[in-house]
Amino acid sequence: MQITSKSKGISALHGAGPLSKLVMLLCVSLLGMVWNTVQLQALLLGALILTARLLAGIAFSRQLKAMSFLVWMGIPYFALTLLAVRNGTVWREWGPLVITNEGWNTAGALTLRMFVLFLASFIYIATTAPRDFVQAVHQKLKIPYRFAFGLSIALTFLPLLEEEGKVIAAARRVRGSRPSRGLAGQARWWGGFVVAVLVNAVRRVQQTASAMEGRGFGAYPDRTYLRPVEASPAGPWWAALLAGTVLLLIWTI
Repeated sequence: MQITSKSKGISALHGAGPLSKLVMLLCVSLLGMVWNTVQLQALLLGALILTARLLAGIAFSRQLKAMSFLVWMGIPYFALTLLAVRNGTVWREWGPLVITNEGWNTAGALTLRMFVLFLASFIYIATTAPRDFVQAVHQKLKIPYRFAFGLSIALTFLPLLEEEGKVIAAARRVRGSRPSRGLAGQARWWGGFVVAVLVNAVRRVQQTASAMEGRGFGAYPDRTYLRPVEASPAGPWWAALLAGTVLLLIWTI
């Protein structure tokens, strides 16, 4: 199961317009960047988890799988930030190592912020078809369709690269190529894996460019669409309500 692909099903967020959800994403991201306490970041993360489950139909197991790789980044980041903040009320002290209450709050807030920003973006990607995003950006925001199509290609390539990475890793295991225990062996194995994924990505980009050139992409100043974007009329109202709520929360908290 791919964690970056658009989820199937009908939900409140699936039916909302791409631009309305983009406004919601920006509002949540702004709120996550402004709040600087562990309690508020945890509250925002909990609200996003419930939103993903109730309004986007994303199971808790899929959310956990999507955010699992952030744990390996979050733990070292939390530890380094905790030890870097030395001013404030001292909580524990072991020789040169000092842990303060302010360090706990700062490290926790910054670490949870990573999860908040990632989950908000994940909800948007999982409930928005790249084609709908391109069409909405081109028709509503008047952005040239060449740039909008580039964004669509970037979103489309994410699940493809994920799947190719799994195939390459499985093929290397079948051939007996496994990472060594030493640091140098691990670096060589992962270096070869990354190079293989990048080579396949470049090859796929070349194939896509050749296909677009053969179909005359970019030959005309405008383009038409076979399937119009069908969005709920309540989407802009929900986006405006969320934007107003975020401004109120920033002003009062």
